[in-house]
Amino acid sequence: MHHPAKLALMTLACILIGGLSEATADDLLDLGTRDLARMKTVSGITLAFDPGKITMVYALPRPVGSGRGNASITNVIGLAGGPQEIDETVDGLLERLDLKPYFITLTLPDGVPVRLKASAISFIRAIEPWDHTRAQVKSAVSAGARPIFVKENMTAIEDAIDAVRRQNRSR
Repeated sequence: MHHPAKLALMTLACILIGGLSEATADDLLDLGTRDLARMKTVSGITLAFDPGKITMVYALPRPVGSGRGNASITNVIGLAGGPQEIDETVDGLLERLDLKPYFITLTLPDGVPVRLKASAISFIRAIEPWDHTRAQVKSAVSAGARPIFVKENMTAIEDAIDAVRRQNRSR
């Protein structure tokens, strides 16, 4: 175990090396400062998870004749094991976990709205000829292992991310 003075010195060095910026609420989500939350998958498994790990949430129509209440299944991305399918709505989940202020809404080529955590987006770029996407796609957003193609242009996405960051700095 390190001596407290040594830990304080290492912390100060990290702050100076990283710059003297204010920590925002969005940054705190990535530092594991929240309590664990719970959700139940459509298969009935209860998951305890870190809400700050969620990077993307979207809903897909439920198969016809499934006999379930909701008309759609919400997919939660960012937790281990791939998409976690739950019966809770996208808005309901984000509101319950107090995550809504950290996410932007974009549109997939098929019209499905997808919520992305603003701090999870590493870059945005215009569509290139090698992307071979639908004509209505304007941008590729990197928020994980591969790009997500969306209908919004780069400027609209940048503006949405900046708005989320400004809003969270003032919280």
